[in-house]
Amino acid sequence: MNRASLPWSRLGFATLVVVSLSLGWWGLALDTSHQPGRTWYDIVYHDLQLFVLGADPASVGGSLSWQLQAARFLAPATAVYALFEAARALFTGEIRRFRDRRARGHAIVVGQTDAADTVTAALEAAGHRVLRTADASGLDGVGLAGATVLYACGDDTVEATANVLTVAEAEHAVRRAGRGPDRLYAHVSDPDLGIALQARHLSCAEPGVDFFTLDVIAAQALAVREVRRMADAPGGPAPETRVAVLGSGEFAKALVVGLAREWELAGDGARLTVELVADDAEPVADALRARWSPVAHKITLRAAPALGGGDPGIPDVVYVCHASDGTSLRVALTATRLWHGGPGSLVLLLDGMAGLTGAFGTEASRVLDDLDGRLRTVTMRDLLADVEREEARAHADMYERIARSVHHVYLRNQLERGVGWGDLPAMVRWEELPESLRASNRGWVVGLPERLARMGATIAPRDGAAEVVFEGAELEKLAEAEHALWESVRIEQGWRGGQVRDDAAKVHPMVGVPWSELTEANREKDRDVVRLLPEILGEFGLELVRYAESPVPARA
Repeated sequence: MNRASLPWSRLGFATLVVVSLSLGWWGLALDTSHQPGRTWYDIVYHDLQLFVLGADPASVGGSLSWQLQAARFLAPATAVYALFEAARALFTGEIRRFRDRRARGHAIVVGQTDAADTVTAALEAAGHRVLRTADASGLDGVGLAGATVLYACGDDTVEATANVLTVAEAEHAVRRAGRGPDRLYAHVSDPDLGIALQARHLSCAEPGVDFFTLDVIAAQALAVREVRRMADAPGGPAPETRVAVLGSGEFAKALVVGLAREWELAGDGARLTVELVADDAEPVADALRARWSPVAHKITLRAAPALGGGDPGIPDVVYVCHASDGTSLRVALTATRLWHGGPGSLVLLLDGMAGLTGAFGTEASRVLDDLDGRLRTVTMRDLLADVEREEARAHADMYERIARSVHHVYLRNQLERGVGWGDLPAMVRWEELPESLRASNRGWVVGLPERLARMGATIAPRDGAAEVVFEGAELEKLAEAEHALWESVRIEQGWRGGQVRDDAAKVHPMVGVPWSELTEANREKDRDVVRLLPEILGEFGLELVRYAESPVPARA
C-alpha cells in the first residue's frame, strides 16, 4: 500500500480512533471494576459511547483514571473531526464547481478524447490553468464567461462537425453575454474538411476563431524545429539535404508540407529532397503537389514503396511516422540500415506510446538503447508544448500562420532585390520581428474579405487548377487599394507621417502619401502583395476562385 492509497490525513484519523478506543477501554476497565455484574460487553458499549458524549461512567465526572479522562475528550474531538471531514467531502464538489463557474483567465477544453488530453497537457506544460467539460452543456460550469480561450476537442468521428457546432454554440453564448473567450478553436480530424472550413472563415475574417487538425499542427511544429536544426548546423545547411518520411498518414503528409514551407528561407539556397516512403506513396505525393504549392515548387518530392529504391545512400534524417505507433516502433527498431546516420538522424514519432519516450537513452536508468544517440523520439504533446507562450494557447492560429507567411514572402522579395538582412527594421525573421510589425501583418490577414470583394473572388481549397493572375489595370487598381488598406491599418495602430522612419515613435514616411506620389519601388511592393496573394494562400492549401469567369472590374 502506498501513500497515494493511504494519505497521512487518513492514517492520522485511524490512529486517533485506535488511541481513543484503547484509552477508553483501559480507563473504563479500571473505573468500573467495582461495579457488580459488569461485563466486557458493557465496557465495549460505554467505550463506543465516548464518541457521542454518552458514556455513563465518564459523564458523572469526579475521580476518574487518567486514561478515561484523556479518552472522554479525545474521542469526541475525533468524532467532530470526522464530521468536519465528511462535510468537507460532501461539499467539496459544490465548492469546486462554484469556483470554476467564477474562474478568470483560464483555458477550457471540451471533450474526453486523446486530442483533448493532448491539448490539455500542452497548455498545462506552459503553466496555464485548464478546466474541462465533456460537452457543450457544461460550458457554464467551467467559467465560460471568464475564460480566455476554448478548445473544442470532442469525438468527431461520427459527426464531423461536432466540434464546429460546439464552437458556434460557445460563440453565440459569448456574444449574448458580452464577455468570454476571445479565441475559439475547433478540432477537425479530417484535414480536408478543416481546410474547407478555414477557407470559408477567412472569407469573412473574424479574428479569434480557427479550425485545426492536431496532426497538422504537431507536424508543422516538428518541421519548424527540424529545418531550424539543419540551418543552425555548423557551416549551415549542406548544399543538398535529403530526408525521408516513412508513412502516408495525416502526420506524415503534414510533415512533408511543413518541411517544404519552412525550407525556402532557412535553406539559404540549398536543395531539399524529401522521399515519401509508403505503399501508396505515388498518389499521396501527387495529391500533395496539387494542393500545396511549396511541395510543388520549393522541394524535390520523391515517392517510393520502400526506402532507398535505386539509391543506396541513407538520408540525412529519417522520420518514422506511420499511422500506427506499433508499426513505427517496429520499423525503427528492426530496419538496421536506418542506423547508419549521424546523431539524431532517426526520428521516431510516438503518440499513443508517449510513455516510451523516457525509456530510450544511454544512462543506467534507461531501459532501451537510443542507438548511441542516433534515435530521437518526439510526441504530439511535446511538439505542441511551448513554455515561452505567455497566453493560454496550444498552437499558432490561422491568422498568425498566414501573417507569418506574408512576412516570409516580403523577405524573399526584398532579398531578391538586393536588400540585406537587417538593412530595414522588417528584414529579420518572424521570431525577431517587433510586435508592431507582426500586428501589421495580422491586420493584413483580417483585411482579406475586403480584398476578396474588390477582386470578385473568394477562397477555396486548392485543387491544382490554374492560379488566378492579376495584371494590367486590374493589378494597378488593386495595388492602389492595397496601399490604402496598409495605411489604414498603420493609422489605426497610432502611426503618423514623417520625413524619417522611426519605429519607436511610430513615424513612417509613406503614411499620408497618396498612391500617385509614391516612388515606383514602393508601388511595386504593393503590386507584389496583390500578385503573390495566390501564392500566399497556396502555402496553406488554399486558392482564389473568381465568382465570374472573366475578371470583375476592381473597385477603388
